[in-house]
Amino acid sequence: MFENIKWLISPELSRECEEKEIVVSTRIRVARNIEGIPFELKMKTKDAEKLVQMVKSALEMNFKGKFLDLQKLKPLEKESLLESHLISPAIVKKELPTATFISEEGNISIMVNEEDHLRIQGLSCGLNLSNIASKVYEFEEILGQELGYAYNENYGFITSCPTNLGTGLRASVLLHLPGLVYTNEIEKILKSTFNLGMAVRGLYGEGSEIKGNLFQISNQHTLGFKEDELIEKITKFTKMLIDLELKARDVILNRARYELEDKIFRSLGILTSARLINSDEVLSLLSAIRLGIGLGLIKDIDIITLNEIMLVTRPGNIQLYYGEILEEQERDIRRADYIRHKLAKRNPASD
Repeated sequence: MFENIKWLISPELSRECEEKEIVVSTRIRVARNIEGIPFELKMKTKDAEKLVQMVKSALEMNFKGKFLDLQKLKPLEKESLLESHLISPAIVKKELPTATFISEEGNISIMVNEEDHLRIQGLSCGLNLSNIASKVYEFEEILGQELGYAYNENYGFITSCPTNLGTGLRASVLLHLPGLVYTNEIEKILKSTFNLGMAVRGLYGEGSEIKGNLFQISNQHTLGFKEDELIEKITKFTKMLIDLELKARDVILNRARYELEDKIFRSLGILTSARLINSDEVLSLLSAIRLGIGLGLIKDIDIITLNEIMLVTRPGNIQLYYGEILEEQERDIRRADYIRHKLAKRNPASD
C-alpha cells in the first residue's frame, strides 16, 4: 500500500517540491483518445477490451511499473487507489473493462477507459507543475507514437467532453488555506476563480466535499491555450494565493495569537492521545498541525509525516495497512492507534 502513496511521502521525490506546507500536492493530467477506437458513448465491451490490451502492450514495451486490471481488484484495493489519487471516482463506477498503470516511481498513473481512452496524470508534492508536466509528456509522447491519438488541426486533441478539447491538459494544485478560512476571506477569493477560468473542488476533485481547509484549484478550459500558458496561469494564481494566505496568517497571529496556538496544540494533543477517531476529524486536526509547522510553532514533526498520516488514515488505506476488513468503529480505533505510534517520537507518553 505504501507504494501507492510514495509520490507524496518519499524524501527523494519531495526534494524538488516548493511550498510543501501550503501546496500539499500538484497534478498534471492530459486526456487522449486513440484514433479508430469508438469513444465512450459508443464503446462496446469488445472495444474496451481491445483498448486495454493495446495500452498494456505499449506500456510494457516502454515503461516499468504495474498494470492493473481494475475489474480484477477487490473493492478495498480500488478504494485505496482512489484515496491515493491514482484513479478517479468516475473510473471506479465503470462497467466496461478498465485498467490503470502506475509507474515504478509511483508518481505517474494512467487510467484506461475513464471518460477518455487515456487519462495520463503526474503527481507531486508541493508546487511542482513544470517538472511533473515534463514527466507526463514523456509518457504521452511515447504512447502517441505507439497508439496514434485522435487529433484535429482546428480543435487539437479530440476528447469526450468539449471542455477538454485542445491540449486536453488539466493542471491542479491542492492548497491548504486555513488562514483565509479563519479570516473569512476565502469565499471572496474563491468566487474570483470562476472569472479567471478556474474551478475549485475538494480533496478528491469534482463532486467531492471541501474538508480540512484543503482546496483543489484547476483550469476549467483547455481549448485555445498552450500547455505552458495553462501551467503558468495556474502557477501565478497559486503564488498569489500563497501570498494572501501568509498575510492572513500574520493577521491571525497579531489579533488572536493565543487562540491560534491553543487550537494548534489542542489538535496535537488529541492526535497523540485519542483512542477513537474518524477520518474527517483527522483531516481537521492535521490542518491545525500543518499550520503550526508552517508558522514554526511545531518543529519536531515534518510535512512528509503529516502527508503519510493523511493518506494512510483514509478508510480504505487504514484497512489495507492492517491487512483486514474492519467495521467503522474498529477503523476508528486502529486509526487512532496508528497515529499515536506515528507521533510517538514527539510524545512517547501518549501510548
